[in-house]
Amino acid sequence: MAQTFDLRFNLSDLDEEKETDSEESRFDDLSAEDLDQIGEGRHEESTKKSTKWGVRLMKEWCKEKDVPQDFEQLEVTELASLLRRFYGEVRKQDGSFYALKSYRGLRAAIHRHLTGAPFNRRINILRDREFSAANNVYIGMLKKVKREGQDLSTPKSPISEGDLHKMFESGVLSMKTPSSLLNMVWFYIEFHFCGREREGLRKLQRSSFAVDVDDQNQEFMYLRFNESTKNHPGDLKNDFQSAKRMYGTGDEKCPLKAIKKYLSKLNPECNHFFQRPMPSALPSSVTWYQNAPLGVNTLGNMMANISKKAPLSKKYTNHCVRATTITALSNAGIEARVIMALSGHRNETSIRSYCNDSTSAQKRHCSTILHNALQTEPKTGSNAVGLGSNAMMLSSNSGPTTAHLAITSTSTQSTQINVTRSVTVVD
Repeated sequence: MAQTFDLRFNLSDLDEEKETDSEESRFDDLSAEDLDQIGEGRHEESTKKSTKWGVRLMKEWCKEKDVPQDFEQLEVTELASLLRRFYGEVRKQDGSFYALKSYRGLRAAIHRHLTGAPFNRRINILRDREFSAANNVYIGMLKKVKREGQDLSTPKSPISEGDLHKMFESGVLSMKTPSSLLNMVWFYIEFHFCGREREGLRKLQRSSFAVDVDDQNQEFMYLRFNESTKNHPGDLKNDFQSAKRMYGTGDEKCPLKAIKKYLSKLNPECNHFFQRPMPSALPSSVTWYQNAPLGVNTLGNMMANISKKAPLSKKYTNHCVRATTITALSNAGIEARVIMALSGHRNETSIRSYCNDSTSAQKRHCSTILHNALQTEPKTGSNAVGLGSNAMMLSSNSGPTTAHLAITSTSTQSTQINVTRSVTVVD
């Protein structure tokens, strides 16, 4: 038997927002320009500068070659033909080749310019088939530069063990003065958190760090928020920041001790984490820093200034600290996935690029081995055959005799082994 239900209800009973008489809207009203500006905010300032450089360079080439400078409006086939010429003919002001990194950055800059606002073209000059001929010239130029030895760019090498030691021994990194404490805290944050963007450092606040304890009651410091980086521009799908912890050590170089002291000496009127040191501050002064943040350029040149003050064996950059972190963990046998969680890399290939080179100690050891190989003097005797670090000597007398085969290993990593074997030698 069918049943009937009363489905009548009052609209007022629904749990919805009630309209108000206010003319103010809860939603913003943005223009196309406003939306474009928000869209461009996904790029870091360094990426924006790189894009402007690449576009300016191509327009200068177009002007010199008397071709349309508004290449953004060209059809795909015309644009591909233009890029093919540009990749092969572009040069520095002195006529020399650009470094490989600059060539790569140049093509990427043009791609961002074409696909970004206000053009928003639905093309991919890096992968589309229509641009294959242009990309063949681009790849050929990379090989040509490398083959002719014109690439003078140097990889971001990790800081050597000797220079790491010297930074602390020289007093450039210490807790004794405002400047040395600032250097120490900056280095620890870059080294333990594997940072990369100067813009991110500039945005750090005094409240950006927090202290907690783990399941073993070990105290550590961490970032309260997920910083936006080049590898993860606001991407919340990979919460890699949770893997970044800085533990206390309890010794004179304890990172937590340094940061706690730094926080206690900051100017309470300034919310920025990195503040300018007071030149006249005394060790007993309550405040060591001014009511002014460090500039972006100052933060971007921190490692270069440390290299000069120590002084170190070479001029390092901020990125060298990142390379030092990754290399140290890799050499210690830490799994790539753990390093990637710390560095923010998305694939293992990027990690391996930091670890292709050997350390200074390894280079010295290899050079010593090769040098010692040339110092071995030949053995003398009635019948002698030199074997480098090993020697085989046959001693014969009249009639059947016994020859002794002596094998001596001179390796510093193995013990000396003497093997004697009797054989019959017939004259």
